[in-house]
Amino acid sequence: MSEFHFLNKAQPPQVTKLNLPENTACVLMKKRDIEVKTTPMPVLQPDGVLVKVVATDELIVLLIRICGSDLHNYVAGGVGGRPVTQPIVMGHESSGEVIAVGDLVKTHKIGDRVAIEPGLPCRRCINCKEGRINICLDQHYCGAPGSVGSLSRFFALPADMAPHIPDHVSWEEAGCIQPLAVGVQVGKRVDLRPHKTLAIFGCGPIGLVSAAVAHAYSARKIIMFDNNPVRVEFARKYISPLTGKPIVDHAFVTTDLPTESLREHKPNGLAHAIGEAGSGGGIGDGEVVDEDHEETVGDRKWEQAKKIVASYIKEAGLTAEEGVDRVVEATGAEDCMLMGIAIAKQGGNYLAVGLSHIQTNYFPTLAVTNKELNVMGITRYTASCFPSALDMLSRGVVDLKPLITSTYPLTRSQDAFEAVVAGGDMKVIIKNQEGFED
Repeated sequence: MSEFHFLNKAQPPQVTKLNLPENTACVLMKKRDIEVKTTPMPVLQPDGVLVKVVATDELIVLLIRICGSDLHNYVAGGVGGRPVTQPIVMGHESSGEVIAVGDLVKTHKIGDRVAIEPGLPCRRCINCKEGRINICLDQHYCGAPGSVGSLSRFFALPADMAPHIPDHVSWEEAGCIQPLAVGVQVGKRVDLRPHKTLAIFGCGPIGLVSAAVAHAYSARKIIMFDNNPVRVEFARKYISPLTGKPIVDHAFVTTDLPTESLREHKPNGLAHAIGEAGSGGGIGDGEVVDEDHEETVGDRKWEQAKKIVASYIKEAGLTAEEGVDRVVEATGAEDCMLMGIAIAKQGGNYLAVGLSHIQTNYFPTLAVTNKELNVMGITRYTASCFPSALDMLSRGVVDLKPLITSTYPLTRSQDAFEAVVAGGDMKVIIKNQEGFED
């Protein structure tokens, strides 16, 4: 991990004279084991700001939302092929109040309300030089293995990574700017445009935020899927601040794909068209037709996916189009990947967003070729996404308040994570100052 962002090891006098209490943080010790314990006070750098949790009249000025990657770390001991091998301070979606500024800082002052950009790129590697800071080769990312998260009472970072929050944006909303920035990156990466149709797999926070961004981008029709009926019902009632009507046009409850063979009842019509080469395209180049070939579990699930998705397409009124223009897979579940490829129309874009601790899955590569789909991945967000997210929130074109369903004090961090695991909450906010006597 790059160290040149943190050259000074001694705390400057503007911090030591504050006589701050100990820095307490939520530390993941191992899978499903959290300790709220004292951690080192972050050192304020000359180009940085120090953010503090301050409770005044129940106004908490540093909040952190529990994110899917934090949850994967907690439940599975890792995410995206990156295992947690030693204790780490969790959290990466925060907002707070500046209590000290570095000697070189002219853009911030004490008392400023700021968000915390959790991804600190090295700014020197080849990817950073090409503007792709999200895949920096030497990145410091809050809450990731090898880095320090922001689920603590104090956090220091470069001033340019602490954008100002408008006064009319609540602290709870400000703590959710990071996932909104991811939603903006989703829109950029999948190439959302006005009048396009979109399918989103996963009615969790990232799926809903992506839907909100797509709606702000004037998507023509938004369809969502989840296996949790509570989340599906939530998606159906998620209201647009622009129209006063639901953002989502259709939301479906899904179940696990069957693995029974459909060889004796080969799907035809729409189910065949969405999986092979369209209603008028015939057999795609390179397709092998052999009734005696070995049928894998993946093949069986793929045939079932086409059959099931065909019914969704009909109900959504997209039969003539044979699918949607854009697909966002925000679950990391294999069944959703299969259905996502099935529901994508020819020439469409498919974006893999969801993370899992499972690294390999069945995937219908033949359909990707025959339908000429653009299959892409995404990592976090790029440089312009945070300012765009702040702007959208400030102008009121997205509404994050309905997504926040529970709050917990920092001292009850494990209870907060268990509440998310239980599945009854959409977004859980941890108030970093609450639960302490000082």
